[in-house]
Amino acid sequence: MKAKKILYITPGLNIGGAEKFIITLANALSADTSSQTIVSLTPQNALEHELKKDIQFVALERRSRLDLLPLMKLRKLIKNEKPDVIFCINFFTYFFVRCAIFLTGNKSRRIISYHSTIHVNRKEYLMHRFYKRLLTKKDLIVTVSRNQEKYTADELGLPLSKFRTIYNGIDTDYWRPPVEGFNSRLSTRKNYNIPADAQVIVKAASFRVEKNHIGAVKALQLLHNQYKCRAYLLLLGDGLMMREVQKLAKESGLEQYVIFTGMISNVQPYLWASDVFTLCSTSVETFSIAALEAMASGLPCVLTDIGGASEMIEEGKTGYLCTPDEKDIAEKWHRVLTGNFSSDEIFEHVATRFSANKMIEEYKEIL
Repeated sequence: MKAKKILYITPGLNIGGAEKFIITLANALSADTSSQTIVSLTPQNALEHELKKDIQFVALERRSRLDLLPLMKLRKLIKNEKPDVIFCINFFTYFFVRCAIFLTGNKSRRIISYHSTIHVNRKEYLMHRFYKRLLTKKDLIVTVSRNQEKYTADELGLPLSKFRTIYNGIDTDYWRPPVEGFNSRLSTRKNYNIPADAQVIVKAASFRVEKNHIGAVKALQLLHNQYKCRAYLLLLGDGLMMREVQKLAKESGLEQYVIFTGMISNVQPYLWASDVFTLCSTSVETFSIAALEAMASGLPCVLTDIGGASEMIEEGKTGYLCTPDEKDIAEKWHRVLTGNFSSDEIFEHVATRFSANKMIEEYKEIL
């Protein structure tokens, strides 16, 4: 790849799939670029420390969606840096960039890295219809699954020539099944009073409506009552809905079986202490990095069939797809918990298809 100046703009660098992606990409391209700058539109950036030293980081405090001060700061930065490529995480940051470079004559190539699929509400859909009108012939939308590419093209009325799909990838040297003799599985469980012989379902997601923690708790109740399977549900993360989910767990008589860990910086020991990984979201999920990390750690997955989940899961071999309905979630959990899955085969499935190295080489092609 010819050395280029790349400016990335992201809504933030807090813990999440898109945020992990941009850090992985920028760090990997460090040796192949003349300079890289990451601009965040929030002062809260928990993952900033994971960036390599030679990557410039700028945090702009934005008090509203159209706060003019950060807009003018970005305009000045772009004029000074003269990046060859402006890499936007999702459509709003693309819109923000277009406002910042208005009437400047900027000729940077723009790439939109899109990490959502189903719109959360009609307002978001209408905003995306507006953003797509700003696209030029040179702009490229990079989607992270084929399903997402087709859905977005159809929803926004865009030709497929505007898209390129590059699957998310993870470091499969780090994310692996536990080594022989690994013993912290029991200590992790002991910390939360989970019996050594219990079956554990782990879910790593912020407590937001679309992540469907409510459905997960209801599914666990069905698993206990209908399938007589007394599994534990280990919930990693925090968010505004945590208290509501805790209340439901208590009212359902599942207080002992639903474990709330809060925000976790290193999820690997929790994956290794579990038997199944799940995401039962109603929207947003596109090509979950958290699910890839779990699969590389040897766990079969039960994922809602949205976004690129069907391109990630090989049913019966790496897990199962489900709907967001608690009955279907419980049935698929039970099927995995009573099935026979090979952690080594699940790891190989990820390592050969969704490694970070494969992803980086494909991004080098378009850059």
